Order: sequence, then C-alpha cells, then structure tokens
Amino acid sequence: MQMRRVWVGVVVGALALAGCQGDAEAPAKAIEKYLAAKVESNVAEMTRLSCPDWEAQAQIEATSFASMDAQLDQVSCTTGAADGDYRLVSCSGQIVTTYQGENRTWSVGDHPYRALNDGGEWRMCGYAP
Repeated sequence: MQMRRVWVGVVVGALALAGCQGDAEAPAKAIEKYLAAKVESNVAEMTRLSCPDWEAQAQIEATSFASMDAQLDQVSCTTGAADGDYRLVSCSGQIVTTYQGENRTWSVGDHPYRALNDGGEWRMCGYAP
C-alpha cells in the first residue's frame, strides 16, 4: 500500500512538471497567434489577444495590414526572461506583404514582444524597448 502511494506521488509530480513545461512557451504561442491575426488583418482576434492597454494599437496594426496581401514566412517565437510582470518573447522570421504588385518583407525579430498573463490567458502587451 505504501509503495502504491509513492508511485501515485511520482506520477502526479511528473504530470505537474510536464504541465509546467508546456506552459513555458505559452507566451511565445500567444505572440505567434497575434502575428497570425495581424497578417489576416483580423481586428477581433488581435484585440482578443491583446492586453487592454494595447487594444487600440492592435486595431491600428490590423487596419494597416487590411489592404496588403500578407503572410508569415518562417515565423517562430520563444519565451525569454521576465520583465516585471511581463515575459519577453523573441521572434524570428518575417512578414511578407504585397501591395500594388510590390513585395516587401518586415522582420518580426526587430524587437522583443511583451506578453502578460491576464486571467490565465497570455496576451500581447506591446514591444520592449
């Protein structure tokens, strides 16, 4: 009986650690979703994925991409260090836009992104200086 409790404890502990590791990249995944919504010019999704203080800027960013045929090109993000209540997220890759037949690339790695856990959901809160 004692051995069974030990095994149950080991299994529960392992599951808890696995859950923590899965959450470690949640801020990065939130930023990737934000960038995907950006190229789709999806105002509602960008707003949903934003901190309240960033919602107006998200709407501006979504509108700026509305007239462009945009897509993500090899975009990948990783969660970095804490910055107060925020987590810094670094991304690589680019956004490729086509406007009036002209292609342009925009690096998504020019600056770190700030993500915040708001009510259990990670949200885009702007760019780190």
